[in-house]
Amino acid sequence: MKKITTFLALLLTCIIGATAADFVPKAGTKYLFKCKGDNKVVYTPENSNILQAQQSVTEASYFTIESMVVEKVTYFYIHPAGDATKYVCTTQTPSEQNKDNDGVVGVTSTVDNATCLWKITFNFGDNGQPCAFNITPKGYDNYSWNCRTKGIGYWHNEGGGNNHANNSWYITPNVELNGYYTIKNTAYKDAKDTRYTNLYNNFSEDSYTRAAQELPTPLANNYVWHVTTANNNVLTVLNGQGTPLYHDGDASLPKLNVAYSDGTNYYFGEALNGGSSGRNYKLTIWKGGDYNKYDNQWEFAPVDASNIYNVVCNIEDGYVTYNTTSEKAKNGGFFLLSSAPQVADFTAATVPSYEGTVSISGNTINVNYTYNLEAILPLATEALAKAGVGYPTTTAATRTALEQAVKGKDAAAIATALNAFKTSTDEIQMPEDGKAYRIKVPYISGTANYLYCNGEKIGNKANDETTNANDFVFVCHIVNGKYMFATNYGTYLSWADSGDANKSYSKSAQTSTYIKQNDWTIEPATLDKGQGSVSLTDRADVFGLVQMKALGKDGTTNYYLNSRIDGDFISQYANDKFYDTGWNSMNRSCYYQFEEVEYPNTITFHDAQNINGVSHIVTFSAPFATIIPAGVKAYYVSAKGTEATMTVIDAQVIPANQGVILTSETGDAATMVPAADETAATITGNQLGHSAGAAKTLTAGEGYILGNGSEGTAFYPCKAGSLPSNKAYLLGNGGESAIVMNFGNAVTGINTIAAPASAKAPIFDLSGRRVVKATKGLYIQNGKKVIVK
Repeated sequence: MKKITTFLALLLTCIIGATAADFVPKAGTKYLFKCKGDNKVVYTPENSNILQAQQSVTEASYFTIESMVVEKVTYFYIHPAGDATKYVCTTQTPSEQNKDNDGVVGVTSTVDNATCLWKITFNFGDNGQPCAFNITPKGYDNYSWNCRTKGIGYWHNEGGGNNHANNSWYITPNVELNGYYTIKNTAYKDAKDTRYTNLYNNFSEDSYTRAAQELPTPLANNYVWHVTTANNNVLTVLNGQGTPLYHDGDASLPKLNVAYSDGTNYYFGEALNGGSSGRNYKLTIWKGGDYNKYDNQWEFAPVDASNIYNVVCNIEDGYVTYNTTSEKAKNGGFFLLSSAPQVADFTAATVPSYEGTVSISGNTINVNYTYNLEAILPLATEALAKAGVGYPTTTAATRTALEQAVKGKDAAAIATALNAFKTSTDEIQMPEDGKAYRIKVPYISGTANYLYCNGEKIGNKANDETTNANDFVFVCHIVNGKYMFATNYGTYLSWADSGDANKSYSKSAQTSTYIKQNDWTIEPATLDKGQGSVSLTDRADVFGLVQMKALGKDGTTNYYLNSRIDGDFISQYANDKFYDTGWNSMNRSCYYQFEEVEYPNTITFHDAQNINGVSHIVTFSAPFATIIPAGVKAYYVSAKGTEATMTVIDAQVIPANQGVILTSETGDAATMVPAADETAATITGNQLGHSAGAAKTLTAGEGYILGNGSEGTAFYPCKAGSLPSNKAYLLGNGGESAIVMNFGNAVTGINTIAAPASAKAPIFDLSGRRVVKATKGLYIQNGKKVIVK
């Protein structure tokens, strides 16, 4: 069968019904084959017949493409550029064993349709990735080109088949776009399409790139784009305002990969699409878009650069306004001016803490900002007042340097030190053992929620007036350098992805018992994107914020915690970090701010009165297991009658929801830290009730409350009222006027002593035990022997 031209191939397709190729080459055009995955370009080496790949472009990187219809299917011959007598071929039959497909695409001088014909088809990407082409040998549609170790080969069904990035290719002629252009979507060629097509920016309104129906007259700088091309067909694009392309997925596009071009129209690997009226004409990413659709292709119209004046500005937030037209430009921007401008034609924008001046040198407009002491000094003072989790520690070098700069009152020195103080990730305060925090979630919209637990799940919502304040509290325990957080419901915060129960331990983002997935890595917030979406322009300041990551369900992969506003948590990949509006304007955030709060796990002891061997005492309970602090003893009541038998807890940990008595010799305040895998006591038959996690309402005489009476410290019948949370009380019906505590060799009580009415001091038997009711016999009172008759 003889070769046919591209035109004849297409004509034959129309006449005999042959399957039209996805790709239509332009006769005589030299093309580059660039891998979407690793950005390498295919070339023909001088000393080998196997095609290779490299980052740079040389003459050996070009190929011509020729159509061939076989059995109503369009295939292609691929020739090394400049030599139509050579053919790219598969050197061996593709194998299902990928190890055998390494370096098997080569060049031959002998044409053979069985090995020299290729199918070039368009694919729609993998997992929402942008689109490109597959290049497959005749008869083997599942074997697309792939950059292998020994050269170009195949990778059979890699991670989703030919849609995988390393099996996908951009096929383009060499692009030479270097200069100033207007950029227009080709949707105008479709009479039924109502899109606006001329791209422009306007940072005075927002950061998005939009399209206008017509170009303004005269042409304004925000409709003009400075474009440069690297030799692997990567475009750098900057607007006349000094801003990049910015699409409605809340991300900038300073660079574009040309995925296809016929020399006039361009389709990009980023899958740019002209936004419709429903998207307010914002530039859009349409990852499922076809490369040959008008609304996915773009034209570049040159603009005369002889009258362009470039702007150089020394700070990110600064810009200059051309007074005559109110056009604006940041650093890297430019103006199109018909005559040489004067300094008076421009006004530097007002930026807090700075004073701006304008000067002109040739075709450069310089905008220089210097610091204003009166403005920056309060900012530095305010920053130094910030302390706690996420901020530099009180002894951090950056804090000391800023304090010294403030004393020196040099504006430039303060600005430098302030920037270092707010951007440093060294010597940052982390959560502390036993402290309680509210965890705030700031969103890109400017609103903020808090993580909360309602017992059934952990999510995020506004800190309203109706929710129990302790629902927003998370108590920290440091475990092997990581941070575990217990809730007021006795559960433990765990990483979650509400859409994937396989990698997420629990959609509720909590576990009822401690596991290693409860251990969190806390890091100072950074603006690196991971695989998520972080906008540098919308939040350049993450001062005081942190990011959190923990193990997923498999116990091997760490994931960042991403909170979806008023809802659950969402992630896709290990490095996902979202700070955007997501789908349907649903805010997502990977950043958190810790606010230290009070929680009743810090114990204040009371003086114990008239208890032999006990100096300080208090009751306690908690909804989570707690570690017994050093210097503190814990007891529960194992039996009671006219006296309560106190049994010491000899394990490390008090179980959750158990009332206990704590004693201390020093009386120093103690913090009850949530337990992780420390050994917990086994308690049975405890006669102490509890108010773990919430205040408990008691009726009069329902139990006994620890307190001080006329005879010392003991359990008195309770009055009607509320027992504060995380306390304990003695069970009973209040039939006794008091219950004696028996700590072994120390017995206390507050029943009326059967002694002379004038005797107020406690009475002890001859072994030193205090007695509740003295019967006939010999006792000790006020250090003297007394006889009760």
